Amino acid sequence: MIWAGAVEIALAWAVILGVKIASNAFEWKFEHLLPNYWYPVVKRKLAKPETATLKDKGIPKKISDELEGLLAFMQGGSLQNSRIRMDRTFQDKIEHETKQLKKRGLARQFHFTNLKLSEKNEKKKDFRHWSDAGREWREVIVEASVSDKYLSKDKKKVLHETIYPYGAILLRQSRHIRHTDKADKDRKKEQTFYSEYSQMTCPSCGAQLNLKGNETNCPYCGAFIQSQFYDWQTEDFRIYHLPDPNARNLLYTGGLILALFLPAVPCIRFISNMYLAFGLAFVLTILVAFGMLSFITPKLEKEEKLKEQIVRYDESWLASNINEALYKSVLTPELLTYIVDDIKIKSVENTEDTTTISVSAKLRRTILENDQHIVVKNEKENWTLSRALHPNRLKSKGQDIVIEKECPSCGANYVPDEKGCCSYCGYSLKVDNSKWKINASEKRNMSIIV
Repeated sequence: MIWAGAVEIALAWAVILGVKIASNAFEWKFEHLLPNYWYPVVKRKLAKPETATLKDKGIPKKISDELEGLLAFMQGGSLQNSRIRMDRTFQDKIEHETKQLKKRGLARQFHFTNLKLSEKNEKKKDFRHWSDAGREWREVIVEASVSDKYLSKDKKKVLHETIYPYGAILLRQSRHIRHTDKADKDRKKEQTFYSEYSQMTCPSCGAQLNLKGNETNCPYCGAFIQSQFYDWQTEDFRIYHLPDPNARNLLYTGGLILALFLPAVPCIRFISNMYLAFGLAFVLTILVAFGMLSFITPKLEKEEKLKEQIVRYDESWLASNINEALYKSVLTPELLTYIVDDIKIKSVENTEDTTTISVSAKLRRTILENDQHIVVKNEKENWTLSRALHPNRLKSKGQDIVIEKECPSCGANYVPDEKGCCSYCGYSLKVDNSKWKINASEKRNMSIIV
């Protein structure tokens, strides 16, 4: 058989068999192949945004209320008129951006379509909850196509727009663990401390009430009463691009077709018996595939093994800690905001009481040039971070009472409770050993990033 004929037959065989194997071996998200997620279609839909709320688009009210309150503030709203509470560093970061935009007559605007809860949140249609470091945490990830744009106040000129066809909205919040939420051996002491917060006067009828949660209705007049003492405090909010699994699968499918095609060409060209030719080609393909896997798999397994060496590793928590550490070092009037993404662990070292890791990550900075030009820069950074080998889950009792001071988390003046926590938001006065700290020498060099 001539070479041209061998190439045609080998190509047809490789494509048919490759597609057949890929369709069964890989996990495809066929909905992402639909026109709704094509970039031109998404861009056109987001250019004519719907007026419906997130709740109208299928997001549970409990989640949509939190997201819409924060989004309203980020798009130029007033914090004084908002019910949301935020971690102090996170609040300072958001206020920095809104002030810089207002000063220059600019605004930030978000639009969403194709919204749905992530797999972790879809089952219960609620936040994912857990307890750690003396606080109760909750997190939600909403998958969506997102438009994030900066524009003039009159909305006639768009300075910059980022569109995420496969995007995600992450919201993480925490609050002090309440005595009603956990078993405590010394419940009387806790109830004594919390009693001043649980006894309230109804603002409508003046009746004295015992507030057992963060909200209730007055049994005398029916008025709605809320206490901010137990309110959820926003720790992190991010909009980011989700990797499209179909893109990775298409790459693997192309590699599979190539692995099937290359051995088949000479086999078909020089072996007249087609059964023998295809059989030998298939065996050679398997050998090539094993060779490729032996090269790729160790790299993938290495990072997973590194993660297993870290007690209670959480990539989102690590990203939040890096964001917080960068705040004072990189934020300038020209830098509106920044986000850390695509974190990869390069090494892990555990000592008797400390875990030290080396990571690479993408630092995405949004810069305002000449007051009217928005530039987004993505740069790869490398950091070394440390934290306790076994971070505390709950703070121990018997911690010394500290004099009234300003809470580093919520900014309130407070007298610590018996656990040394802020009597308003529950932040611990102890050094939070669950937080990752950037190496001091690297932190000093961060000021040159901008």
